Amino acid sequence: MEIPATQFNVAVFLVMVLPGVVHAAVRTRYAGLRGHDRDMSSRILQALLVSTLLDAFYLVVYLLVRGERANAMLVNPRAWAPQHLREIAWGLLILGIVLPAALAFIAYGPLTWVPVSTRRGLRWLRLPGKRRSAYSPTPTAWDFAAPRRGGCWVRIRISESTWVGGWMGANSYLSTYPEPRDIFIEDQHHVNELGEIKEPVANSAGVWVSLPEGAIVEWINP
Repeated sequence: MEIPATQFNVAVFLVMVLPGVVHAAVRTRYAGLRGHDRDMSSRILQALLVSTLLDAFYLVVYLLVRGERANAMLVNPRAWAPQHLREIAWGLLILGIVLPAALAFIAYGPLTWVPVSTRRGLRWLRLPGKRRSAYSPTPTAWDFAAPRRGGCWVRIRISESTWVGGWMGANSYLSTYPEPRDIFIEDQHHVNELGEIKEPVANSAGVWVSLPEGAIVEWINP
């Protein structure tokens, strides 16, 4: 795939992909990833579909509003574009970014319209309310809980009889999504087969542990 080089090609590229990408980014921010969103080809196809629908709507409105003056753009767009760069820039900003983001926010954002009353005659009357959603932008339970831990003991069961542990202080660190899970314990202690934390490891300057699948991490208050 060639990178657009000319102003016209860049504008066409943005018109074809920008509205869908912006719409998808805002929707994902508030509604999360759906099952088919995890496939990159599917996400690209959805972005192109949204862009195509919005562009078709924009074109129809432009033709209705500008009438015959729109012929120059349709007949010879390469000659028309350099003479209307300011108009193109405003169009990309408003129609390519602001409007798709607003549409996604209205459809998937935290606010929705809720009925004021359940009475038959008043059901049409609605006010803005907070949308209930089970989605959280925090990707995993590890990302939710682990960064909040500090000033406590930690022990990690690597296998049935192998433990690693020590003191989690200000100089300890752990990774979060999208990096693989690992943890640096600044003050390593011996841990016996029963998981009991014992005396400090002599001359230890800390220990780094890469957490394999099935590892159990426990934080223990002092």
